[in-house]
Amino acid sequence: MSRSTVRAYVAESREDLGATLDEIEHRMRPDVIAKKLGAWVSRSWDEDSTPWLIAAGVTVIGVVAAVLWAVFDDD
Repeated sequence: MSRSTVRAYVAESREDLGATLDEIEHRMRPDVIAKKLGAWVSRSWDEDSTPWLIAAGVTVIGVVAAVLWAVFDDD
């Protein structure tokens, strides 16, 4: 391989790596993640809301139990 061929290959590899890192950076931005999460939750709720309602009920029961435990504990 000639020097110019190696330099061209290295430059192309750097450009590819830069594009890959830019894509990773874009996907890991909090606003992009929040948007995807919101779309997933909305789609999941539309398909079947029962698991979400069960989870909300369990959460409410857990919070009430924790508050009652904290209030009525003998410590």
